[in-house]
Amino acid sequence: MTLKGLYLKNGYDSDEDDILGTFYIPVLSESIKYYRLAGFFRSTALAASAKGIQGLLKNNGEMKLVVSAAFSEQDRNAIKEGIENPENIIARNFIKDLNSIEDEFTKDHIGALSWMIAQKKLEIRIAIVYDKDGAPIAIEDWGEKGIFHQKIGIFEDKEGNRISFNGSVNESLTAWLENIEDFDVFRDWVEEEKNHFERHLRRFKKFWEGKAKRTEIIDLPTAIKEELIKIAPNDFTQLNFDRWKNKKKFEDKKKTLRPYQQEAIDNWLKHDKKGIFEMATGTGKTIAALGCIQKVEAEHSQLVTIIASPFNHLSVQWKREIEDFGFNNEILLADSSNSKWKNQLADFLLDISNGIKDKLIILTTHDTLSGTDFIKIMGLSEINSLLIVDEVHGIGAPIRKNGLLNNYQFRLGLSATPRRWLDDEGTEDIFNYFGDVVYEFSLKKAINTINPENGQTYLTPYEYIPIFVDLSDNELDEYDEITKKIARSFYQTKDKKEQQEWFNILCIKRQKIIVDAVNKIRKLSEILDEIPEIKYCLIYTSPHQLNDVQTLLNNKGIIQHKFTLNEGTKKEEKYGNISEREFLLKNFANGNYQALVAIKCLDEGVDVPPARIAVIMASSGNSRQYIQRRGRILRNYPGKEKSTIYDLIVIPPISKEGSETWELERKIIEKELKRYKEFAYLSLNRMECLGKIEKIEEKYKIFVTVDW
Repeated sequence: MTLKGLYLKNGYDSDEDDILGTFYIPVLSESIKYYRLAGFFRSTALAASAKGIQGLLKNNGEMKLVVSAAFSEQDRNAIKEGIENPENIIARNFIKDLNSIEDEFTKDHIGALSWMIAQKKLEIRIAIVYDKDGAPIAIEDWGEKGIFHQKIGIFEDKEGNRISFNGSVNESLTAWLENIEDFDVFRDWVEEEKNHFERHLRRFKKFWEGKAKRTEIIDLPTAIKEELIKIAPNDFTQLNFDRWKNKKKFEDKKKTLRPYQQEAIDNWLKHDKKGIFEMATGTGKTIAALGCIQKVEAEHSQLVTIIASPFNHLSVQWKREIEDFGFNNEILLADSSNSKWKNQLADFLLDISNGIKDKLIILTTHDTLSGTDFIKIMGLSEINSLLIVDEVHGIGAPIRKNGLLNNYQFRLGLSATPRRWLDDEGTEDIFNYFGDVVYEFSLKKAINTINPENGQTYLTPYEYIPIFVDLSDNELDEYDEITKKIARSFYQTKDKKEQQEWFNILCIKRQKIIVDAVNKIRKLSEILDEIPEIKYCLIYTSPHQLNDVQTLLNNKGIIQHKFTLNEGTKKEEKYGNISEREFLLKNFANGNYQALVAIKCLDEGVDVPPARIAVIMASSGNSRQYIQRRGRILRNYPGKEKSTIYDLIVIPPISKEGSETWELERKIIEKELKRYKEFAYLSLNRMECLGKIEKIEEKYKIFVTVDW
């Protein structure tokens, strides 16, 4: 058989596919050449490169591998000062790593590659990335200065048929067996896929031949080669690969916490198991919270954990994360989707009190948590309890605060934005109950810090494209009338608090005009025409413009679906025994829907990691909303190198200086420009965006500062 004879999908997802058994092993069994751009140069990286290699060896095939060197700051300085050369440091670090190998999986696969090196069937070259000053980039600076972390594989069979894959599969110990991985496959004999294949081949050759800018390619140091040859078997048939073929996991272990997640947990414990994690969307607040549960459970033989989210569909996500983390606890869904939750909860608590059961995790919503029934049942419980509130800012609303019972001994709040908008009292109540922020992981840090597990930043970098929209003549007249009317009341009072209230009213009334500006539909059409391929796109619009947006997308042949609060959260047979919302998100992730059109949804908590294009047509004045929406498209996902945010901004003309509304209008524009600048500062095209805003600042004599 040849590669052409294999059944190959366009893409593979380890959450659904046995990647090793259905792709890697069959493909390598038909290949005589295998070229790989991988990630880090470590013993575990080499082991992962050898997965499925048995077929290639039987075909007397050859392999070429390019991996990146990882230098510490100390290593970098030693090289810069001429004390050490890169080859010696790479060799010393690798041999030390090699000698520490204990698990059989890694030993088997290192042995295979060692045999290939000894037989001259494998060439390894190492990429060293340099900064502008000509010094190797240290691992601590990878996030800011770039890193060689290409992830491409190319296969060729005896007839010259070739395929490539490109995606998230990293050559690390866990990549092919443990992690949720996703990659796309391209065949050079299929016309529609040929360009992608050739692009991948050119990229490999560029690095292999040392033609990449700021990247030096060196041969495998002799010391490493000699060390590997020492452990090479006499015959590759001595290696026992078969025991790994059908194992998705080579060892059963729980998720490993990232160092910063462990730091968050430690800080929470030091603050008497109370506090708030203020962590950017997508940085793993959920996993850190589960680590807190694990710590408390270890100390208490009986524990009830309550996890409250804004919406019940988020409970489904929590349930999945809890199970993936390794908990065996019984889980109770206590919200409107389970009509029996009250009796079930009472029975569970009784069983724990009587020693029949010991642990329970309750998944509920903010509204149910603060409802009379939940308060009544939990208020009588004397069992040790941990309350975790996701999107904790939402619990500060007047009615919802009733759910913050004193008998919840341990408390944890989670949010990228824990402070409430225009509600100092609600914010104060949240902090009084949960305690201070005990750990913060900012968006700036998340998109500039490299995760050493996969060589990618914790969040995806993004390009920010502001689109300025003019109001129509009728909208301008309405805006001007509202501004003048409220300006009189604003200036008539000298009380600062009352002035702020009038200003807030103006912002809210003005927002209604801005949100539904008729020219936004025309601008959206222009944006869609400019995007080469509409896929994984989120469009945030207003209820008023929903139909117009969907009609526009349909006319352009873009497959889309609305995603609002009206879509169902209960499991239904017609959706394959999942809820309508889960069905929509699953089909969006699979590419069956090119776009989701959202109204007051897809803001908080919903995981849509494939999303990489966002068009913000409607946004409230609440900074939390646009921060959450930005976070929705910054989660890492296979093949996702960057995200793009199109932001439709309306800045109406300002009155003449000295007029009765001039100062008030400047305040409003200043507020809008602050949002613009916050988006611009962290974007990939920062200088371009800041150049545009400087012109607006000069025109209106408004100069906005943003602290980073």
